[in-house]
Amino acid sequence: MEKSVGTTIEKIKLQEQDKEAKLKEKREYEATITSLNRSIRDAVLQIEKYQEEIKELSKGNDCLQAQLEVEKIRRNAVAEQVEACNKEIETLKSQSDKGISQVWELRSSLCSSVQTVSDECDIWALLAKPMNNEPLHRVVKKPIDIDNNEEELGEERLKLAKERRDKAVNERERLLAEPEKGEEFVRACIQQQRSGRSFSTKLEANENEPIKFSTSSAARKTIKPIAIKNKPSDMPWYQPYSVLASVTVFLVYFCLLREESDVDLEFNKTLYERIKGLEKEQLLQSYRYNKDNGLSVTEIEKRLKEIEDNEAKGLA
Repeated sequence: MEKSVGTTIEKIKLQEQDKEAKLKEKREYEATITSLNRSIRDAVLQIEKYQEEIKELSKGNDCLQAQLEVEKIRRNAVAEQVEACNKEIETLKSQSDKGISQVWELRSSLCSSVQTVSDECDIWALLAKPMNNEPLHRVVKKPIDIDNNEEELGEERLKLAKERRDKAVNERERLLAEPEKGEEFVRACIQQQRSGRSFSTKLEANENEPIKFSTSSAARKTIKPIAIKNKPSDMPWYQPYSVLASVTVFLVYFCLLREESDVDLEFNKTLYERIKGLEKEQLLQSYRYNKDNGLSVTEIEKRLKEIEDNEAKGLA
């Protein structure tokens, strides 16, 4: 009896152990099923999220393609406008050249006609236009008495005629000495106009009103070139050229030939090299912005990894 009871007890224990093992397996199976279901749900959610991101990326790609087409159209339009402007500039240039040649032809014909007339008759004083602003002194003829001799009247007329002839000859020499090139001719005309300008030296003292530049003494000042001397001076002729050559040699040495110093290397440093951690902070901000807007972050991740590797090497 005791053996049968012991065997039955052992059988019952074995049965209970089997039941516990089966329950344990069942629980593990249910736990794996729940974990698999959970992972499946997470995967489905991620797939849906990725699909939405793909849709947004496709929309952004379409928008970028549309913008690219618009920019191409704009570029073509701008290129056409530039070509049209170039053609217009060429036409205007040809017209200006033609007009300048006509003006020079008219000027040469006028000068030749004036010269022929002045050579033929003595009326150059009436045709020549005075270029200076000196006041013309009017010759007041003294009243001639009836009793004076005709010789005195003839001498006075001859003197006046000689003065007019001298003025005409001087004016003709000045016109013949004018430059033949267009730029020099225009420059000479401008200088003559400037020299012929009349300035007002009378200024009313009024502190409440601004002083006009055209009526001030500063308007008379003109900048003269270094290498051109109109008046004799004590400066040697080679001084401007020596100064120009020395400045050129200094600039060539300072800008091209000399070696870089520590100060020059400091100018080559970027802002990220001067402020520690600034590049990483800006990359993190751009990473968040690109993630929120569905843009690519591969280049940013690469650069962040490089920065972290460099920081780890520096700490090591």
